[in-house]
Amino acid sequence: RQLRALGLKLREVPGDGNCLFRALGDQLEGHSRNHLRHRQETVDYMIKQREDFEPFVEDDVPFEKHVTNLAKPGTFAGNDAIVAFARNNQMNVVIHQLNAPLWQIRGTEKAKVRELHIAYRYGEHYDSVRRIDDDSEAPAYLQMEMLCKTESKREQEGKPQKGDSEDETEIEMADAIQKVCQATGCSDIDLIIQILEVEDYNIESAIFAVSQVSEVERIGTEEPCDPQSKDQEPCSRTLREEDGSGSRLSGNQSLHPGELGTTKGQARSEEENRASRNPKIAKKQKKEQQRLEKKKRQEERHRQKVLANKSNCADSSSKEMDSNHHITLVKAMEALNI
Repeated sequence: RQLRALGLKLREVPGDGNCLFRALGDQLEGHSRNHLRHRQETVDYMIKQREDFEPFVEDDVPFEKHVTNLAKPGTFAGNDAIVAFARNNQMNVVIHQLNAPLWQIRGTEKAKVRELHIAYRYGEHYDSVRRIDDDSEAPAYLQMEMLCKTESKREQEGKPQKGDSEDETEIEMADAIQKVCQATGCSDIDLIIQILEVEDYNIESAIFAVSQVSEVERIGTEEPCDPQSKDQEPCSRTLREEDGSGSRLSGNQSLHPGELGTTKGQARSEEENRASRNPKIAKKQKKEQQRLEKKKRQEERHRQKVLANKSNCADSSSKEMDSNHHITLVKAMEALNI
């Protein structure tokens, strides 16, 4: 739920001792198949920059033995390997942990660099962190968005204060939950509480975040319409066939597909007979048909564009970093840097 409140999710990798390099590979390339290459490149960098890493080898193990073991597939890799990987690739690595601030391993002093987001769980396992609707084999593009102090102070207005009584705090919390529920239509109270905590009890930010999560989940579960459904109308509907008299065929009458086709064919033939007797009507009907077809094409293009925008919505300011990729911002109040 902690990741979900940020619009993120875990992409789990096997716990075979290669999890760190698998998770980093998934972030970097969209898959973890090259984890052995990432491991070897990291070890090579550590050997090359020995003076930076040798002082931090634990348990009084000689440096040569440490890097020899680390080069073997299935050997657990820790913080020194993350630092080496980040520096070798000139990127930052952000580590998510349960109920803890984000850790940022800086691989370069440059301001605009790519970030790889991984999660550290159970004290021994790493997984990749993805946008909540990202099931692709494309590289992940997540970027931390640090909230400034002035914004934090402004958001404190909606946050229950420690000096408040328990009753007042509960009332304020219930009021905030109710406002978010009413604004978003979301009934998942646990999710709303989690997002309120992440957003520091700023109701407007929480409403936006809940709406984003709901929209992403809706798009993910939305299935394309069956093409055949356009040609098949439910029998309970009222079917109207223009036959000159304006008569209506009730939907509660049982019709077989053949009978329905016959009825439509008769209606069309009658319209064609009337049109052939009056050229003006034929021309008018033709224009109307062309107009309707054009309108349908425009609506379909608009629908596809809206769906594409919803699934790939990105903050325009983050495009300065990489204009060819979609960047997802990850809100953070604080981060510990290494």
